[in-house]
Amino acid sequence: MTEGVAEARKKDQRGVLLLRAGMIALMLGMFVWVAGDGLLEASLFLAVAAAYAVLVYRVVSQSVRAFTVMFGTFFLNYVTLISITVDDDLGIPAAGPWFVGFVVGGIAGAYVWFGPGAGTEFKQARKRSPEADGSFTGGWRLAVVNAVCVLVLLGMGVAQLVLLSPSVLAVAVLAVAVIAGWALFRFPPPLPVRDGLLLAIPVPWFALMFIGGATDQMGLPSAWAYGVLAGILIGGRYWSGPRFGAPRPPFSGQGTRRRLRNRRPRTRQTERREDQVKTPVSRS
Repeated sequence: MTEGVAEARKKDQRGVLLLRAGMIALMLGMFVWVAGDGLLEASLFLAVAAAYAVLVYRVVSQSVRAFTVMFGTFFLNYVTLISITVDDDLGIPAAGPWFVGFVVGGIAGAYVWFGPGAGTEFKQARKRSPEADGSFTGGWRLAVVNAVCVLVLLGMGVAQLVLLSPSVLAVAVLAVAVIAGWALFRFPPPLPVRDGLLLAIPVPWFALMFIGGATDQMGLPSAWAYGVLAGILIGGRYWSGPRFGAPRPPFSGQGTRRRLRNRRPRTRQTERREDQVKTPVSRS
């Protein structure tokens, strides 16, 4: 019976793998058909985006905060590449290949393709569990992952500033954004104030988008976004001391953990005592 169930599960997983492989093949076929004469140049952006997505799912996912930041950066890159394509700064389509490459890489990196777990969702082998006070441990792995993500974010921000608006104002916006993100996570305010400031982060992005459109400096919103995200990763983690690599509270979920107590089985004597307490005593 169990062998039959195991065989059925393997067949289901193989079918799911074939479906995902077909999706990848279909998207790549459409990309080749649409790219046309610019296939070679557009393939570069597709390959970079695919590798980016695989690394985000397979490596960066060790850090929840870094994974969230880098996954959200995909949409930021897509919007920025649309601006670069509209201005024709590169001379080749970039936004479309980036989008297709990230989707293809996401499908390839988010699932297991070989081995006994083929067809299942990819999960990190080592899951971190909170300490007694509710905080999480760090280590050199998380520190390296977050440091590399910071360098990638700053590199993307600088590269897009050079392409879109290489001006002193754009560089100043990038620097101020890094300091703002760092200060918000390095010296966290109370919880209601923190949540309000996190929700207010996109407001300057939209404002700088209008300002950049009016002054022909389209790199201003990108400078703000990349700078804030890099500052968040820098300020939200310990970079020295015994907690090297660990996230800073209260963003680490620090708090007291509730201990679950095992309930003892109820006996007839305890049930009788509860009935006696609940039943009112009649007075003669």
